[in-house]
Amino acid sequence: MVLWCGLLLGLSFARAAHGVLSQASVSSLSTPVFPVIAAFAGLVYAPLAGVSLALAPDWACGYLIDSQRLPVGFETFCVVFAALSVVAGYLWGAAPSARGRWNVIGRRMLGVGVAFTATLASLFPRLKVQATYAQYHGDFGIRPLSGGDLGYSVLRMLIVLGLSTALTIFSLYKMGRQPIRD
Repeated sequence: MVLWCGLLLGLSFARAAHGVLSQASVSSLSTPVFPVIAAFAGLVYAPLAGVSLALAPDWACGYLIDSQRLPVGFETFCVVFAALSVVAGYLWGAAPSARGRWNVIGRRMLGVGVAFTATLASLFPRLKVQATYAQYHGDFGIRPLSGGDLGYSVLRMLIVLGLSTALTIFSLYKMGRQPIRD
């Protein structure tokens, strides 16, 4: 789910940065937009993925993988992967956004959104409870996510993600309204 959400965020940022991307004569990596998106990926999205892995690694994996059997660097890999998914989404949507090809960005966002929704729907029964891998598969010690420490942490993380995303999209849109000074 981290991949789908990151790609959606990146595509949304590319769409919001249309004003800057359409005026730029350089690649999308060289625009003033890229550091903003990289900062969001590295300072907001990746740490939120890391916190969810640190708080409940079995829950973060949807109880599909026993976190006790994972290699040592798995959490680090997931955090880097989360950050790169936002950047990849931006790069995937930057060229169509610069040309004003909203139908291309819309189709890409729709495809990723369908994949995100399908993944969420299939994992929802697993994600609405709090347990360890052994508890979930042994059918003991399972607590509802709502009302627990993990539930409140997830709620706080979603609020931070939502507010940060709104602020970033607003900033990218506003950057496109200002003249570029060379």
